[in-house]
Amino acid sequence: MEYGENGSLRKYLSDNNLKNKADFKEKIRTIYQIIMGLYEIHEKKLIHKDLHLRNILKKAKKSMITDLGLCRPISIETTKKGVYGVLPYMAPEVLCGQPYSQASDIYSLGILMYEIISEQIPYQDNFKDDLLALKICKGLRPKFNIKVPQLLVDIIKKCLDANPLERPTISELDEIFSKLYSDILGNKEICLQIKDAEETNRNLLFTSTSVTTFINSNPQAFYSSRLLNFPNLPEPKNADDDDEPISGKKRNF
Repeated sequence: MEYGENGSLRKYLSDNNLKNKADFKEKIRTIYQIIMGLYEIHEKKLIHKDLHLRNILKKAKKSMITDLGLCRPISIETTKKGVYGVLPYMAPEVLCGQPYSQASDIYSLGILMYEIISEQIPYQDNFKDDLLALKICKGLRPKFNIKVPQLLVDIIKKCLDANPLERPTISELDEIFSKLYSDILGNKEICLQIKDAEETNRNLLFTSTSVTTFINSNPQAFYSSRLLNFPNLPEPKNADDDDEPISGKKRNF
């Protein structure tokens, strides 16, 4: 196996938390590399089951999925009481006791996308497991406090849909990000969205304390894989439109 000399992606973002804050092209490339890795897993009819930022290793400009200890074929269902993983990355249907699926991996990937783009720990102010699990099932999703190209916001929102059937497949995401990356290289519409967002965020970095809380800033947050059990959770749903999931409160950008 290749050695990830730069450590986990979380460590990489922590070590470079201001340096690359506004570089959406690099973030899109990182996400695309993770998508290609997950594509290889799903194509073999496997489920990773434990995707989070510490399980993505960084080697120079390459990002690689690791830790396949929980990976299993889609045809095998687990019967163990409770679920094992990192709570903020776990799909709501899994929290409710339904079996893991490839769509559950897509939900985890959506949280990964959020964390890579925002360089923030998701739900870092929610420390009680049972309350956070309840909120997630009721539609709570992490929110950006920086400006993000709307195309990326829409993709992440689809990945985090409460209904697994409404999430894109890894093949669809591979196609979307392949085109997206080509459009960036070809200086198409997405480049205008990226330029606008990057300029806005550069100003925010120096004018607002609301964007200075980064991935390594909360030592109380417990983000390790562990066995979790949440009985009697409500049926998962999406937040109401008024709650503005993902995009956060409106700003006068």
